[in-house]
Amino acid sequence: MARASIVAVVLACVHASSCLAQGLPRAQPEDVGLSRNELRRIDTQLRSWVDSGKLAGVIAVVVRHGKVAYLTSAGSLDSARQRPIAEDAVFRVYSMTKPIATTAIMQFVERGKVKLDDPVSKYVPAFAKTKVYAGGGAEHPVVTNPERPVTIADLLTHTSGLTYGLFGNTPVDSIYTRANMLGDRWTLAQFADSIAQLPLMFTPGSAFNYGLSIDVLGRVVEVASGMTFAAYLDSAIFRPLGMNTTAFHATSAMKGRITSVFVRGQDGRLRAQKPLLAEVFTDSGRMLSGGAGLLSTIPDYLRFAQMLLNGGELDGHRVLARETVDLMMRNHLPARLTPIWPEYPEPPGKNGFGYGGAVRLDSASAEMPGSVGTFRWSGYASTFFWIDRKADLIAMLWSQFIPEPAIWDIDGKFQRLVYAAVR
Repeated sequence: MARASIVAVVLACVHASSCLAQGLPRAQPEDVGLSRNELRRIDTQLRSWVDSGKLAGVIAVVVRHGKVAYLTSAGSLDSARQRPIAEDAVFRVYSMTKPIATTAIMQFVERGKVKLDDPVSKYVPAFAKTKVYAGGGAEHPVVTNPERPVTIADLLTHTSGLTYGLFGNTPVDSIYTRANMLGDRWTLAQFADSIAQLPLMFTPGSAFNYGLSIDVLGRVVEVASGMTFAAYLDSAIFRPLGMNTTAFHATSAMKGRITSVFVRGQDGRLRAQKPLLAEVFTDSGRMLSGGAGLLSTIPDYLRFAQMLLNGGELDGHRVLARETVDLMMRNHLPARLTPIWPEYPEPPGKNGFGYGGAVRLDSASAEMPGSVGTFRWSGYASTFFWIDRKADLIAMLWSQFIPEPAIWDIDGKFQRLVYAAVR
């Protein structure tokens, strides 16, 4: 791979259309309390990841006091390695879809149309008959009635008992894998009815397990709104926030800008491969995955993150009440279920879980700077973001690499570099 050079993004908008797309004003680092010299260390780190073959392309951005103070990229957009990755590149954000889907359901919660303690069966009747795994193998599992129904709050906090089937080796994981719940053969209605037939991993509320809960919430949005999930997100979130390049399916405007997804081959080198859920992202895709289905850009997602940091409003458009954002960005797991994922290779703090993302529980340390209450999440193909309301800061690091476990340490390394620049 040819040596990739860092592409510094000019702080002034060159074209009016670019200004509209970005939507956040630019600032010199010193004007928002950041050190330019310390931020340059991020340049060096990005270049090291690309030059060493750890990543093919990567973008880093830091926003403070509502202004973009740092935006830098390194490496390539595609497998040909001929086009530098740029600010307007389109990424499969995978699980970073979840905070957006959660925002949609919370709009109905604050209007009183959906309640957090509602049983999911109120919106998806098939959940009234959902059972819990009680023993046996995947071929002949023993099931029983749950101690209580799955609720909307259970789905929001991944305490529903639903799973992905991808990250574990339990009999329930095997059942989910055989059911192929991640395929594109479903509409959301069919998906929700089908997953309700599978056994829960545990009785609702008793454990945390990352799974397909938010996808079920997408169906709840459809029932509550009377619209398709895609149409609702477009009308209630994307258009009000000016997120013009965020969608479930690739659009003509995205042509030539969609990043390749990379894996590491047996020879240790990066190679492009067909991405997970590839068929979902096409024009004919049927499944509108609230857990993993969106395509988006750095400029668009910044607008979404800034709305949350602002307490639910951006440029005069209110998407959520401030109290609702506070509720989303508060830990809702009991102490016995935290921290989530202690095996994370280099955890950026110990985290609980709010509605739509992880919430930092521990104080800053020499090993990992940052604020209690920081809200964060990531996507399967190495996209990361966090919102630190105490520091009035948003940071994002985006690539398109299906990770080995060790790759996730880039999030923690980036976090240390960012906070080293905060003055």
